[in-house]
Amino acid sequence: MFLKADIRKVTIALEKSLGHEVYMRLGDIGIIHPARMQTGEALMDAGISAEEARTHDIIGGISFVLNALNMEPGDISASLKIRDQEEDRPFVSGTKKIIERLQRLRTVIQEQQDVVSEQLEYAEALNVIGIEPESLKRVRLARVVFGRIADAAPEPPPGAMFAVSVAGHYALGTAMEKNTPEMLRYFREHGFIDRTSDVSGISLDGLKRREISLRRRRDALDAYADRIRKEAGPELIMLYHSYKEYQEVLKAMRLSGFSDKAIFITGWIDEKDKPRLVVLLEDLCGGRYMLSDERDPNAPVRMRNSRLFKPFELIVKTMGMPANDEIDPTPLAAITFVLVFGLMFGDLGQGLVLAISGLVMRHIARKKSHEDLDNAGGILFVCGLFAAFCGVLYGSLFSSEELIPALWIRPSDNIMRLFSVTILLGAVIIVAGLCVNIINAFINRDYAEALLEKKGAAVLMLYTSVVIFAVSYMTLDRAPGLGKIVVFLIAPLAVFSLRGIIGPAFFNAKRPHDMGEYVTETVMDIVEIALSMFANTVSFVRVGAFALSHAGLSIVTYTLAGMADPGLKSASAVAIVIMGNIFIVGFEGLICGIQSMRLEYYEFFSKFYKGDGVVFSPFIIKGKMSEV
Repeated sequence: MFLKADIRKVTIALEKSLGHEVYMRLGDIGIIHPARMQTGEALMDAGISAEEARTHDIIGGISFVLNALNMEPGDISASLKIRDQEEDRPFVSGTKKIIERLQRLRTVIQEQQDVVSEQLEYAEALNVIGIEPESLKRVRLARVVFGRIADAAPEPPPGAMFAVSVAGHYALGTAMEKNTPEMLRYFREHGFIDRTSDVSGISLDGLKRREISLRRRRDALDAYADRIRKEAGPELIMLYHSYKEYQEVLKAMRLSGFSDKAIFITGWIDEKDKPRLVVLLEDLCGGRYMLSDERDPNAPVRMRNSRLFKPFELIVKTMGMPANDEIDPTPLAAITFVLVFGLMFGDLGQGLVLAISGLVMRHIARKKSHEDLDNAGGILFVCGLFAAFCGVLYGSLFSSEELIPALWIRPSDNIMRLFSVTILLGAVIIVAGLCVNIINAFINRDYAEALLEKKGAAVLMLYTSVVIFAVSYMTLDRAPGLGKIVVFLIAPLAVFSLRGIIGPAFFNAKRPHDMGEYVTETVMDIVEIALSMFANTVSFVRVGAFALSHAGLSIVTYTLAGMADPGLKSASAVAIVIMGNIFIVGFEGLICGIQSMRLEYYEFFSKFYKGDGVVFSPFIIKGKMSEV
């Protein structure tokens, strides 16, 4: 608890010929967070760029073929081996050329089919009119036009010296040469598009035979493509995944250093995973490798929490990863978040609904391998259980305060007591935050920060004394004596005020540049501390306020149901109660979650948390960690 994984900096030296396979195995088990080896730029490539270019070409060729064949790469769980590029490139490029030729032929056939389809439409329209398309080019004494009209043409005007035949949206016009202008003018008025040249000399039977021939050619191409899909598809998919993995290996290898015969790998590893690394290297390299490790203050961070607290890492990570020089606050964050949420949302039935919703969310998240959703479900489950417990304390079951007795208080009947408890809870949380800051400062051997600064022991003692004296006065009506005031209030205030003198004298801290400026700054700091601590403490009144609002919404729900049926037995009254509870669970649950998060971050985390650590992110090829 509060501790993080022991992450060590490791450096591995091995034969260059084994580099690819070692990286493949490392990416499979996911135990090393790689780092860049500090070597000369000339030693950084070692042919990696050429391999990356060839790999990129192979992946691009495979993607083109799979896309053309309407195939999805899918997922492969089997362990894949590094392939021979000189053997695979001809296969991929040859298959790509075949597919490109098939696509070109299919495009030509499709264009011809479009033309034939259009001509068939014209020929069938002429057939309806009763004209053979071939006969149009034999007409000599008259002018014949055929084409598409925008709308159905009416009969020609009386006395017109031309004839019009219509079939759907197509029309045929016939006129003597001298009457042709009149006929064309008539057609133009009706949006005529001339297709005469497209139908002259065509044969309906010939077009149908042509259409059948083109369809057979297209089907033959499709059959050939289907044959390639069945014969080469599985191999192409396997190659795709192999080279995608290999591409990740090459990206990682760019971080390594090279000599003529050796490769140097550096990165960070969890100390408990070091035996697995040794077994891997012994298996692949025998004794032909060197391995060294050391502690590194700048190492990435991996949190280690029990199953109970692990979901609450999501709350901590939202503010950033804890650095190596600060403790992991996840257990404290879990306890304080759950306490605050439960006190706000105290209801036995509704809390159990939230808990069940959290279990459902985790079940869905695990099916989809969604870690954040899984953690959110875990948080909701624990918060729901504590909300149910607080519902027992409040005597609230599905918004009703009549069904079960209150083991502690009913919020609406004990407002001041509720506010007092929540403010006191806030004070305890603030004290806990200051204590964590002091611990972090001692870990970093920053004794001036731990004892003298604004979040140090002097201010902690001052704040704690004020809270204790206030509680004593309110409960026992007893004011602190002069001695206590001097020891617990004036003394820590004096220590804080003289930090600019005590710090340099005892802890090698920086001296103030100007005493006048230092005095002014100290006065302003004291005022700021007083105001901020007061505001932070009073801010926890919202815990009691939301508990009251929760009780108020419950009262409103049953008041509306009572207006429908005082006995609460009718269908309308039951429906109001159900809908009211659904609204409270959804709306109030969301609001209480947001407010709990706000108190967590602004009133608690702000006292100690930096969150400037780097997440331990091991090199993984297959998108999922092996069990560690």
